[in-house]
Amino acid sequence: MRQYILFYRFSEVAHLHRVFWLDIGGTIGTQLLSKRTKYVVYLRFKLAEEHWGLENANAFVRFVNRVSYKEAEERASRVSLVGENVRRRNLKCPQRRVDGWMEIELGNFINDTGDDEDVEARLMEIMQLHGKGGLIVQGIEFRPE
Repeated sequence: MRQYILFYRFSEVAHLHRVFWLDIGGTIGTQLLSKRTKYVVYLRFKLAEEHWGLENANAFVRFVNRVSYKEAEERASRVSLVGENVRRRNLKCPQRRVDGWMEIELGNFINDTGDDEDVEARLMEIMQLHGKGGLIVQGIEFRPE
């Protein structure tokens, strides 16, 4: 058994050991963000040395009160957390950050009014019920473009 030493920005991170249903999400109130600003939402993560089942997932960002969950799912982007076969499948792939973490874009939005609305970002793979594991999630980042 190998021992891993990982350095994190936060005191705790989520380490996905083994699941069949992957659903990671985060919500933020628009009043906490700058008005009239475009935001891009990223999942920040690492892959354990042994990882599997993370080749395909759906990603979307939506205004909770404006866009239904079903509509957001239908418009979702296909992403690959491992970046394999991306050209062939036309999937978004992750980028390596200078701090060693990976990030993948989940979507974007414009905070036009800054009113008290909720914006939700999701990464999901719940259709193919095969095992998934080896994902270390630092968090979801809402970043001005």
